[in-house]
Amino acid sequence: MEKDINKMQEDIVNADMKQADKIWKVMEENLSLEYHLDRMTKDELVKVAAQYKVKGITSLKKADAVIKVKNSIIEKIDITLDLLNDEGFSYLQNLINGNCIESCETNELINTTYLRNRGILFTGIIDENLKVILPIEVSELIKIKLTKELKENTLRNTEIVKLFAGMVYYYGVLTIDKFIELAESTLEYDIYYERVEMIINNGEELGFDYQIEGNIAVHIDVEEVSEIIEAQERNCEIGYYKFDKKALIKAAKPDFIEENKQALKLEKVIGELFVIDKKILKEEIESYSIAIKNEEPLDACIDVYLRAYQIEADEERNIFSEELTKLANSVRRWSYKGYSQTEIDNKKKTVVVEVKVGRNDVCICGSGKKYKKCCGR
Repeated sequence: MEKDINKMQEDIVNADMKQADKIWKVMEENLSLEYHLDRMTKDELVKVAAQYKVKGITSLKKADAVIKVKNSIIEKIDITLDLLNDEGFSYLQNLINGNCIESCETNELINTTYLRNRGILFTGIIDENLKVILPIEVSELIKIKLTKELKENTLRNTEIVKLFAGMVYYYGVLTIDKFIELAESTLEYDIYYERVEMIINNGEELGFDYQIEGNIAVHIDVEEVSEIIEAQERNCEIGYYKFDKKALIKAAKPDFIEENKQALKLEKVIGELFVIDKKILKEEIESYSIAIKNEEPLDACIDVYLRAYQIEADEERNIFSEELTKLANSVRRWSYKGYSQTEIDNKKKTVVVEVKVGRNDVCICGSGKKYKKCCGR
């Protein structure tokens, strides 16, 4: 098993290196779109063409494919611009305001790759430096199209994808239909299935913490998708927890960890008893929370955690087990559609209180008699 994992990790590293070799080739300081498309492989040209719904590239010679893809980009650039997020808009604006050749910054790698996959900008090495080039034909077109209206559109795109990613964080799995139903009361504009689908597909490419599987989005920490879906269906009487917009946008951030009072308490206790890096401690508590979200048995989760810290004395085990149980009960669960176990238990108590019938009230069985003279005898 260990050999298999090591082989998998080695394959991933090798694949990443091959991809890097493709993206970061030596290039000339040339602003021609045709020049940069010609630097791409045939497979890359096919993928760029697919973004503009252009087919028939595979059957063409490389030179003809380059011309066809070039014309498609120029004619259909609105397809890419219409789906930009606000960061992509600002990135292009900065490139245009410069000289269309900039050094590649680490924090822009995701947007750089995204736009390269659409033939909008290109990457390479000039004088041993990593550079990004916006071809002149593309630059001239985009200058005209970076309007106030497009900016507002990119802000809406960003809001939609962040709300979606935030919901996926809390619900674990989510269909587009359910997202639209939940988001309509939050948004001040109408949204439609086809457009939302394109925006969230882009969101996956832009590094948000979900993957598209068929007609649903799945958070990257979900281990068994079918189990979470089945658990949600079993809990059909539980509605989706309604998070406010601010909470969802905050949760959309990649690698987000929700603040939890019980987690902070546990973190403080362990930090006082063990010498451990705070970041590692947070990650280990989050791993425990993720196991709970994945419906792992509570006893097994607790046992793994106690063994990791070599907590063996009965008194200490009991104390930590109690704190870990409290944490588990406070975690927002995917199977409960964003509710915690504590909130579910409280809802059940509320329901019991709500259905209490006074002795002089009309009996709930529908007989018309007073409760004390009917079912309350």
